[in-house]
Amino acid sequence: MGGFVRDTTTKDVLHRWSNRFRNDGSLQEMVEIQKEFGVFSRKYTLRQAFRLLHIVPNEVDERRGWLVFLDRLRSYASDQDGVNGHDRIVKAFQENLEGRRPLPVYATTHRHADDKRVTVTRSHPIAHEDQEYIVISIPTKPVAAAKSAGAARKKR
Repeated sequence: MGGFVRDTTTKDVLHRWSNRFRNDGSLQEMVEIQKEFGVFSRKYTLRQAFRLLHIVPNEVDERRGWLVFLDRLRSYASDQDGVNGHDRIVKAFQENLEGRRPLPVYATTHRHADDKRVTVTRSHPIAHEDQEYIVISIPTKPVAAAKSAGAARKKR
């Protein structure tokens, strides 16, 4: 995720993120938390919300990079005109959790080369399930490409 965290950390955090919003009682708990505290609103950043919900890497020394990455999502475009990636994710959570029929949320990534935007869709990301999800996908660059770009900038 932009060179801020290791691949294993990204997998760990996306798994935690998806598990926190799965349809096994966790989602209903999140609906209640949203009602009571408004965690996903203009009041809080993703950094604050995810820290409160403990959607952070297991490894303490990886947390800073993850939290910096969440803040950097403000510089990402989204699939909605005039809405940055950070605000798009907050908005998606808020609308879903405050909606009539909240859906579980599935977090994933896609190649930056294919689409530079944070996207939010409704689909069936798990092949063996009929359950529809809100799918939040974040563009990422392969680490080798990110390191090469950084090295090229240093040479200039």
